[in-house]
Amino acid sequence: MESERDERKSLFAKLTESKSKQEAILFQKARQNWIKQGDHNTKFFHSAVKWRRARNQLHGIIDNNKWCDDKEEAKDKVRKYFEERFARNDVCQVTLDKVRFNTISEADNVMLVSDFSEEEVRDAIWGCDSSKSPGPDGFNFGFIKSCWDILKKDVMNAVKDFAGFGCWPRGSNSSFLCLIPKVENPQQMGEFRPISLVGCLYKIISKAFSLRLKKVIGKITDIRQSTFLEGRGLLDSVLIANEVLEDYKRKRKQSIFFKVDYEKAYDSVKWEFLYYMLRRLGFCAR
Repeated sequence: MESERDERKSLFAKLTESKSKQEAILFQKARQNWIKQGDHNTKFFHSAVKWRRARNQLHGIIDNNKWCDDKEEAKDKVRKYFEERFARNDVCQVTLDKVRFNTISEADNVMLVSDFSEEEVRDAIWGCDSSKSPGPDGFNFGFIKSCWDILKKDVMNAVKDFAGFGCWPRGSNSSFLCLIPKVENPQQMGEFRPISLVGCLYKIISKAFSLRLKKVIGKITDIRQSTFLEGRGLLDSVLIANEVLEDYKRKRKQSIFFKVDYEKAYDSVKWEFLYYMLRRLGFCAR
């Protein structure tokens, strides 16, 4: 009887462990960040996974006003669309040689290229959500945080190698490309937004660099830039535009207002222009 009771306890422990692992996988697939504690309703997670797959499934696309639902043909059209979308275009070479910009100091450059400390890397890791979708390596930040004492030496070596020599460990910058629908029932390629699911090491290094850039970005950004900076908000520009418009209407002055739409601006910026602007803003070559 005693041996049977011990065996039942052992089997029950293994079953509980297996269920916990299954729930963790379903939790990531379901992307239900608001239900992190307490509820282990596996049926709910299965339903959420199925709903997301059905919603994001690509049944076909419209190309040249023709509906294409053949799987291989649709894949080929998607590939060609993004190859053309991200192709290099040298028609217009923009320079801003006559525009004056604020620049960062030599001390800022020294800070930006200095060796990363363990505290900086740890802050970058703990600043990321533990339950985000894993990249090609299959690991997320929850795993890295739990095993930090074991992994920190290898992670620190990888970060220092990249900061010092600009080299990645083999395969660490691999990524999965995903198409995220912008609208319900998307049918054209312009209605999808491509994103990359990258590995944790890539995110750690980029996050650590961004935390350093955050310290100097306010020095070189124009005071009229009202978004993407801490302490500034998009509504500031809205209020200013309303005030100017009301002033011109009240005084009956002739005026023209432009609303400029920078569609896909981030996907169209050239590396040469980014390097040019970094030099103009005072960043060192490294």
